[in-house]
Order: sequence, then structure tokens, then C-alpha cells
Amino acid sequence: MSFNQSYTLNDFHFDDDPVYGDNRIAGIPIHAYEAQLLYETPVGFYAGPNVQCNLSRYPVDHANTLFADAYALIGFRAGFRQRNGFSVFLDCRSLTNQRYLSAEDVIADARTDIDPEIFHPGDGRSFYGGVSWSW
Repeated sequence: MSFNQSYTLNDFHFDDDPVYGDNRIAGIPIHAYEAQLLYETPVGFYAGPNVQCNLSRYPVDHANTLFADAYALIGFRAGFRQRNGFSVFLDCRSLTNQRYLSAEDVIADARTDIDPEIFHPGDGRSFYGGVSWSW
């Protein structure tokens, strides 16, 4: 059994900027967290859940008037791998079909940009698989 996790804190602000003062710099998630719990057998089978989170909303414009929402994506990974030879995997992502923002185009001020098209939605429920051979 293995448990892997990572947490990133991004606390970036302007420093007495004449236009944006001490606002947060846009487009950077403040709290990002990922974790995976994986059960592995001696013969090469593995399986386990994973989570990917943006734990708080963050600004997408430098004026800090428009924000991206927090989200949590639940997934599951399973497969079989050998050190040399055949391997196969199945990776299931966003099992709850969560709506979330995967990327954005940062703008200066959302109040002055009428109907900005800056949001890029993340993939919904999805399944990936693969097969490989190593020697």
C-alpha cells in the first residue's frame, strides 16, 4: 500500500502596484492538493482512488473582481505491470462528473471587458486505458 500526496500554496500578490495595489496575481490557484492511495500486490496488480483539488476560489483578473471556483475531482486507477513484459492500465477521472475550470486566460479587469471568453472547462467523466510492453 502506498499513499502519495502533494500540496502547493501560491500566495502571490502585487506589491503596491499603482493600478492593482496589493491584489492577488490572477490565474494562480492558491491551494492545490493531489493525493493517491494505491494498493499493490507482489505479482503486479495495483488499484486505488485519487483526488485532485483546487481548495479555494482564486481571481482570474488582476483587479480581483472575477473568480474561479474551488473543486474536487475523484478518480480511480487500476492496472497490472511487470518489470519486464506486459502492462495494462485503466484510469477513471472526474467520476462525479464535476464541473470545473481547467484553465483560464487572465485579463486585467473583468468589469471593463464585456462578456470575457476566458474560461476553459475541464473534462467531464472520462476513462483512459493503455497497454505497453517493456524489456
